[in-house]
Amino acid sequence: MKAIRLRRAGSLWLIISAVLGAAGSLDASPPAWRLELAEQVRRQGLSPDEIVFPAVLSEEMKAWLKERVRRDGPPPVVLDQVLQALLDSKDLQLQYESGYTATAEEAFVSGRANCLAFTQLFVSMTRELGLPTYYVNVEQIERYRREGDLVVVSGHVTAAYGSGSERRILEFGAVSQPDYRKVRRISDLNALARYYSNRGAERLRDGAAEEALEWSRTAVALDPTLADAWVNLGVARRRSGDLAGAEAAYRQAVEVDADHLPAFHNLSLLLRLRGETDAAQQILRLLDRRDNHNPFIYLDLGDSSAKAGRLDEARRFYRRALRLGGDLAEPRAAQGLWALQRGDEARARKWLRRARAIDPDDARTLELARRLAELVQGRAGPGRDG
Repeated sequence: MKAIRLRRAGSLWLIISAVLGAAGSLDASPPAWRLELAEQVRRQGLSPDEIVFPAVLSEEMKAWLKERVRRDGPPPVVLDQVLQALLDSKDLQLQYESGYTATAEEAFVSGRANCLAFTQLFVSMTRELGLPTYYVNVEQIERYRREGDLVVVSGHVTAAYGSGSERRILEFGAVSQPDYRKVRRISDLNALARYYSNRGAERLRDGAAEEALEWSRTAVALDPTLADAWVNLGVARRRSGDLAGAEAAYRQAVEVDADHLPAFHNLSLLLRLRGETDAAQQILRLLDRRDNHNPFIYLDLGDSSAKAGRLDEARRFYRRALRLGGDLAEPRAAQGLWALQRGDEARARKWLRRARAIDPDDARTLELARRLAELVQGRAGPGRDG
């Protein structure tokens, strides 16, 4: 996504969406959309007084906006003015920082924002100016990275205005030419649930499983249809030692989204941990599909095949992992370990050099280096005194 960990059985998956909320409670005279969001929170059985609402502007932020943007222009002009004010302001000096999970107000004060925080800044400010901007999920954008025994999946949510051919979509950060045919509008309540899910994932990455549980429970309470939040809750439960609760959360993620691949993968790892290897393998095999773009799943598939002695199949999976994760050291090291298993030491060393050039501290790269070193030592034989 642990105190509980599978040895070389794969990594748990955390899902990070691209929406974060601004810290703070409802102000004295909130606009209609914020009152409606508070009512939706109540209908989910939660108290608005105990919830952090996104897009709450501080008085300083409102004053800053008033000084820099005129309200009387046509919507496209006002939208561009807000965007340019955020990007070009010498006093704000916003810098893109991947992985910095800031609230809108924190981003405004610190000048650091990833696409999550920037979306909140933009939505809060444009709505303050009377423009009905909204959140959208760009479904085909996912990025993967490993952090220890967690694999973090980062999705992409941004802001939009208008509809049809007149729709304008905000972009900020490292996103290149997304396919906007796969853009889906999401509600403010869904965005709020994503904020809580993100914070839960952040606490998990920091090793605070109990805090992660609270954030994740709130996320699924806000929007029980958000599969990402169920996966993060499952990881938090598993880290807390609640394996039955983790399985229930993963299965709920699959229930609300039958194509949610990280939920299936986490479930397979959990079943393997409990010794249900046949069931785990059946689930893992389901993940070998054309629409799976996750290199780490193919690494686990390759490992499973290699362990069973199906080396040609393992090579196919490792090659797929390399195509999907071309900027990662791990698929290259996997190719090297495969070559070593086939007795091709020269090719294994070639892959080791390639993996080290990307990340010499990657665990699989270190394992490949260790095995090659053992081969050299084995050929040298035991040392003798003269």
